[in-house]
Amino acid sequence: MRNQTSLNVFWIMVKRDLLIQWRNWAEFIFRVVMLPFILILTYGYVLPKIGVLPASFPNDLFPGMVGMSLLITGIHGTAVPLSMDFNNSREIEDRLQAPVPVMVTAWAKMFVGMIESWIGALLVLPISLIFMGQSLRLHLTTGNIFLLLLILLLSSFASAALGLLVGTIVKPNQIAAMFPGFLMPVIFTGAIFFSWSALVKLPFYQILVLVNPLVYINEALRHTMLGVGNAMPLTYSLIGILAFTILMGVLGMRRFRKMAVR
Repeated sequence: MRNQTSLNVFWIMVKRDLLIQWRNWAEFIFRVVMLPFILILTYGYVLPKIGVLPASFPNDLFPGMVGMSLLITGIHGTAVPLSMDFNNSREIEDRLQAPVPVMVTAWAKMFVGMIESWIGALLVLPISLIFMGQSLRLHLTTGNIFLLLLILLLSSFASAALGLLVGTIVKPNQIAAMFPGFLMPVIFTGAIFFSWSALVKLPFYQILVLVNPLVYINEALRHTMLGVGNAMPLTYSLIGILAFTILMGVLGMRRFRKMAVR
């Protein structure tokens, strides 16, 4: 009976947050699309067209754009509302008083972030087809499609877990600094514009970027979408995604519980 109550409360929380996002759908789409649009326009269209980058570069860029949009959207969709709830509106206090375990609220926040991360990844597709469609040479078999869906699911979970952790650390007055101070380093060291194996000439940097979960997400997507041999071995990529998800999830849940009972 209690499990059924927790599930009902979970879905009520999820529906409420999704309804709020639906009411602000234009702002959501603008926020999610603008960064991928600029990067795809510049690195996927303009620079290859004028010969600064090779004509094949958009094909290598595409998996990174999907992974970046998924991760950044999931982090933002979980962290920002959570930070505002805990520090400004205090709206979360009403949820914490519900007759269910405290962590139901955390799971609801993460689930909404996961849904938003999938939407962020999907919104990249039409932009990529418009500007890079002629350069895309994807190698997707039936088996790879199921594997791709699994990778996207694991990656959305990782993005929500990281968003939960960030949301319990960053205060609302620090959100403006989150993009240049946290998200930009994640983006430009996340194997979007290069494969991890291409860093072999920079061994120190190749090891350093392994602290970035986006590297494992993009390498797994690159391996599945392009079928290239120079991507990180898929087993290592999946282990990296799972390890970061567990680590960030455990730390985020602990932080959430600590803030919920303070």
